[in-house]
Formats: sequence, C-alpha cells, structure tokens
Amino acid sequence: MMRAQQRRLRQLADAPMPPGSTLLELTAGLAITHVVAAVAELDIAGIVGDRTMSTAEIARRAGTDPDTTHRLLRTAAAFGLCTMNRRTGKVRMTRVGKTLHRDHPASMHDWAVYMGLRSTADAWTDLVTSVRTGEPAFPRVHGVSVWEWFSQHPDEEQLFAGSMRAIAVMNAQVIAKTYPWPHSGTVCDVGGGIGTLLATVLDAHPYLRGILVDAPGPVAEAETFLASRNLTSRVTRTVGNLFESLDVVADIYLLKDVLHDWDDARCATILEHVAATMPSGSRLVLVEIVQHPNTANFLAPFVDLQMLTQTDGGRQRTVEQLNALLTTAGLTPTGTVLPAYAHSLVEARK
Repeated sequence: MMRAQQRRLRQLADAPMPPGSTLLELTAGLAITHVVAAVAELDIAGIVGDRTMSTAEIARRAGTDPDTTHRLLRTAAAFGLCTMNRRTGKVRMTRVGKTLHRDHPASMHDWAVYMGLRSTADAWTDLVTSVRTGEPAFPRVHGVSVWEWFSQHPDEEQLFAGSMRAIAVMNAQVIAKTYPWPHSGTVCDVGGGIGTLLATVLDAHPYLRGILVDAPGPVAEAETFLASRNLTSRVTRTVGNLFESLDVVADIYLLKDVLHDWDDARCATILEHVAATMPSGSRLVLVEIVQHPNTANFLAPFVDLQMLTQTDGGRQRTVEQLNALLTTAGLTPTGTVLPAYAHSLVEARK
C-alpha cells in the first residue's frame, strides 16, 4: 500500500513537469547506483557515524581528494543518503545512508558495492541485446556464467553472498510469523547460505529443529553464525549441491530465492532432487518474489531484469508458473500462497 501511495504522489508531483525533465531524472539511475556504491566502498557512513562532519575531515579519514569528496557527498545529499548544511557544507548521514555502514544492523553495504561492480554494470549495459535475443547478458558479456565468475573472483562472491544475507534479513521475521509452522519437527533450508532465514524461523519456534544445506563455504561459515544465535545444537549442517541427489529428511523444506536464478530446465532438476529426498506428507515452501504478468510495480519487474542480465536464464515467475514446475517434479501444490512482505510463500506437498 505504501509503495502504491508513493508512486501516486510521485505521479502527481511530476504531472506539471515537462516529460523530458522526468526522463532526464530516470536516466540518472546509473549515477545513483554508482554514488551509493562509492559512499559504501569508501565507508563514509562508518567514518561519519552519528556525528556531523566537514567533507574535508571525511576526505582526510577516507584518504580521498577533498574537492571530489565534497562533490560526491553533495550529490549523495541530493539522493537522500546524507544531509549537507547549506552554510557550512557539513555532512550528516540519514537513516538510509547509515545502512551503508558494514556494521549497521540492517547493513546494505555489500549490496550497494555489488551493484556498483563493473562486472554487474557491464551485464546491465547489454540489456538491449538480451531483449533482442532472449538470452542472458552476463555470460555473453563476460564469457562465463556469473557462478563461474564468482569462483574466479572470490571478493565479488563475498559481496554477493553478503548482499543475499542482507536481503534475507529484511523479511525473515515476516516469513517466520506468516507461515503456519508446526509446533515441532524439522525444517530443511536448501541453499540457505549461512542460515539467516532458518535461524529466524527457529528463534520464533523453539521446538523446531533445522537442517542447513549449501556448498562447503557457506556451510563452514554457518558454524560461527549459528553459534552466535545459540542454535548450534538445533541445526545440522550438510554440504549439498542443488543439482545432485540430496539425502535430508525433514517435515518442511525451504527454497528461498533459488528458482529465480535458473531457467525452467534447471529449476526442474533442482525440484526433482528435492522431491526425491522428501518423505511422504512433507511440504516444500518456495519463497519467491512473485511476478504478476501485467503488474508494473517496481520490485518484481526490476528483479526480473536483474535475473535476465546477471544469471543464466533466471526470471521471476507467476504462481501458476511455479506450480507448474512443482507439479512436473511430482509435487502437489496445495493452493497456499501467503504474502510475506516482498516475497510470497508457495506451498506444495509430497
């Protein structure tokens, strides 16, 4: 509702403006992304903290040029990341800008830097070719899939992983409260990273146990994270591959933002492996940003094109498309579709 109201207010505000001015503002999106990324990479939110600081002092602490630092922060103020005093030029971070600090509880630092990476941006710049051909941009531009690229560039892989964790934190509480979790039993998060969502579910439901399945790196990293949440004894960590057979027995299986990374054929393979390990009567819950065919809200269409430019055929899907994939894998959609902030929970039963 709030997003719809914001869009309507923007439409009303822009109504008297010349259309060229509005288009000029829209094309500034490239600049906005890179300004946000620069503020994050330079850790300006960490330098300023809760203080008010001159741009000269910020530049000194960041090791940057004072003049260009002032110019960057003046633009960042225009985009709402900070405020700049008109008389003194001193800067104070806004609530939004503070989330660019690595240590902020709701930090978006990694996402901001990831979106500003040359590898990410170069794939977006070839969007028009993807629209013409229907083929993803990243492998065409870089010669390898995004997953191969990450294996060759571990620093970028870390940024991507951190980005996904930050996004998971945004609605983990809503998911934990929205779905009718059983009083007891086992929840298996397949491709669950270090366990961000799983930990939130277990915190909210103390009689549930968990299984976390992912690649060796995230599974190893999960040990420290789960210990920090006092969940080590309640979670079994298992190394697994989405495209290979799984051997994990649970009551509920989760796949959050997994299918949107892949084309239909590879989604079918993933779901077949999950379905094969599920005992009769168990449930699978897909957590996806559902794309309604003709609905032009910002988030789902944006993420859909993010998948087109960055992955190997990934996309956002309708509930009907998700149900078709589930049915093909031998699962039975239950008709339960629950909104959970930006995502929806789509349930199927073995």
